This record gives sequence, structure tokens and C-alpha cells, in this order.
Amino acid sequence: MASSCNRQYFLNPRLSLRLVTLLWTVTWTVSATERAADIYLRGEVGGNVTFHCPVDKTRTVTFFYFQIQDEFVNGYYRTKDIVRSVWENTRVDRDETAVHMYGLNISHSGKYECIIQYVDSPRINEAFIELSVTANYSKPTVTTFCDGENLSCLVTCSSHGGYPKAKMIWNGPMSENTTNHMLTIVNSSEVPNPVTMMFNSSSTANFNCSNGQQTGLSCSVGDVTSDVFSVCAPKVPPVVSSVIVGFACVVPFVLLLGLLLYCKCKKRHRGEATLNGKTVNGGDEEAIGLSAI
Repeated sequence: MASSCNRQYFLNPRLSLRLVTLLWTVTWTVSATERAADIYLRGEVGGNVTFHCPVDKTRTVTFFYFQIQDEFVNGYYRTKDIVRSVWENTRVDRDETAVHMYGLNISHSGKYECIIQYVDSPRINEAFIELSVTANYSKPTVTTFCDGENLSCLVTCSSHGGYPKAKMIWNGPMSENTTNHMLTIVNSSEVPNPVTMMFNSSSTANFNCSNGQQTGLSCSVGDVTSDVFSVCAPKVPPVVSSVIVGFACVVPFVLLLGLLLYCKCKKRHRGEATLNGKTVNGGDEEAIGLSAI
């Protein structure tokens, strides 16, 4: 019975025509748009990239649209000019069906769509190119502050202008078992710039100096690492220069010698003055006596 119904259904010309029409419509709808495999592209802030849209170079292109979501970026028609505004930092290469983009920033990240139609077919050809824009973090700067007794030190590593978001990492000869004894993370932050969308990353750690000086330390974020540094250096008493010590010993001796010479010279001058006085008086007395005779 079932086979008889199926046979009658397919032998009915009107039903068969409807079925063929339905199948053709579905097939045409599916094949009217052809999509290529997604392409992934990377760029850096301030740099340039080129989107190479897949194209059959043996065929003539009727039009080429390049857009992100529903926003037109650039493109061309074979026989007329594009009337829509294009991005100022883009340029179309018709020979390569490519789009050059300059002066990248974080906001340019996203999934772009290539839309191509050829002269010999109404079919729309699509391809998606996903762009990821990154930015290198600056080399981390290290600032250290130790307490007066040098029992602990606060060290801050900071970096700016990076993307995507990344944490500051502490590096050194510390093992997982000793890390908690040697340092404690006080604060870590990854703050985005509202204008550039890039991140500033920093971390502050408190180092316990009870185990002595710690060397070979550094911090890193993304692909950049700070200079190697050390903390908890032993407190060295001030060293008195040998020159200062020698000078301190010589000065009193020189002063004493000068005082002795001064006293000796003064005594000599006093004796000469006394002797000269007696001679003069004696001479006067003789002169007076002669004049009296």
C-alpha cells in the first residue's frame, strides 16, 4: 500500500514539477554564495597590513567590496566609480584584489569580509579575513624602596602601551616552595587607556630580607623583560677614607709645630729688643760724660 502511494506521488506530473522546482531553488540558494576558508592576519599598532582576498585571476571581476560587519571599508566596480566613502587609511590594489591598510590601531581588529562577483556568473564569492592588532609592551622599569633597617624591600615593576592585556610576572632563582617566604605580591594591575585601548601593566612585591641578598631577579610582561636586579643588599657601615684619616692626624701635628715655632720666634724677638735697649742707654751715658769734660 505504501509503495503504491509513493508510486502515484512521483507519477503525478504536477507534484513532480513542484518537487523539482523546490529542489532547484534550495540548490541555487545554497550555491549562489560561495564562501572560502577564513584567513587570519596579524599586525602591530602603528604598522601596516595587506588583506589579500582570494580571487580567480583567470576571470574578470565585476565588483569587489571589502567591509567589516556592515561598514564599507573600500572596493571598486569594474565599470563605474564607488560613490560610498572609504577609509582614509586604506588603498585598493585592483590587480591583486587586495586592500592595503596603514597606521593600525587596536580598533582596527576584527573580522573583515571580501565580497567578489565575476562577470560570467551571478554568484557572490565571500571570504573572511580576521585581523588581530597587537602592541609590544615597553621594557619594564624597576623601582626599589627598602626600610631603614633593610629588613624588607618594596619593588615595583611597571610597563605601558601593550596589547592584549597581560600580567606582570616575577622571574628569578626562586622555587615555588621558597617564593612565599621571599616575596609577597602586594598589588598587580592591568589598566586600559580609554583612548588607545592599550594596557599599562604593573606589579608591586614585598621582599623579605631575612634570608639575605637576593640576586638574579627580573620581571616580564608579554615578550619583554626588565634588566636583572638584586634586592636586600647587606647594610655596609660607612667607610672612612684613609686620606681623611691621614689628614686628621697631620693637621694637629702641623698646628702644634706652628705654635712652637711662633713661640720661639716671639721669644727671640723679645730678647733682641732688650739687648738693643741697653746698648743705646750706655752709649748715651758716655756721650753725656764727654760733653761734660
